Amino acid sequence: MAKRLTRYILFALVLGVIVGWAINAAIDDGSPESAAQLKSIADYLSIVTALFLRLIKMIIAPLVFSTLVAGIAHMGDTASIGRIGVKTMAWFITASLVSLLLGMFFANLFHPGLDLGLPLPEKDLATNLKTGGLNLREFIAHVFPRSFFEAMATNEILQILVFSCFFGFAITTLKSEPAKTITSFIGEMVPVMLKVTDFVMWFAPAGVFGAVAAAITTQGLGILLTYGKFIGSFYTALLVLWSLEPVLWNLPKLGALQAANVFAASAWSMSARMSSMCSMPTDRRT
Repeated sequence: MAKRLTRYILFALVLGVIVGWAINAAIDDGSPESAAQLKSIADYLSIVTALFLRLIKMIIAPLVFSTLVAGIAHMGDTASIGRIGVKTMAWFITASLVSLLLGMFFANLFHPGLDLGLPLPEKDLATNLKTGGLNLREFIAHVFPRSFFEAMATNEILQILVFSCFFGFAITTLKSEPAKTITSFIGEMVPVMLKVTDFVMWFAPAGVFGAVAAAITTQGLGILLTYGKFIGSFYTALLVLWSLEPVLWNLPKLGALQAANVFAASAWSMSARMSSMCSMPTDRRT
């Protein structure tokens, strides 16, 4: 199914390029009227993309909640959960910091979107954004949800993670039949959410078609070069990040020379096949 979906997405990508180019070539004459008409058409084309993104957001919160709670509940041993939790948080924080630093480095190196040519907003335009500096108190307070349902409704993933951990820990301390029933229910919820995810992903070709067709309708074929540069820099950053993964995971056990060798082996394996899955044997050997 995955290969067939990939073919559909590639076909939708090519079809979006053709449709967008045809509309742009037929209407665009450089006048403001044609630009407004193209924007109107692009708005209609992007409807399917907006729907696909909404579907993606729809499944994130219940998928994260069900998988995390089911994983914690089925472990049973509270001591093991604590050890794994500490290691997971350390890995999560380290990987997040490395990802942010890599993103900042490649953004300043490649300047993606520099040639997009989008109009800048007026300097006195009200954005209703909170521009005050983020302090430690607000950051820590934001981690903990005021309401589970509010966190689910707004897709606050970190808050959902915190509640899921508390919920999972609570289930492991209860040995009653109702607790076992809840554990079984959430465990059965996981494959259901994965199946829902499969259903949602079948809308991906339509979302790709709408996004590509709408962009080329308004910007012309020249936008492909800008998007190509952006995608290329994105995958370059991912390649470096995936290559660093075995190094970060095994850094306490490896010396500097061994870490460099692991990084080079993983990077070569992935770049040769354009997939991080190919680096898994190298990662496991370390």
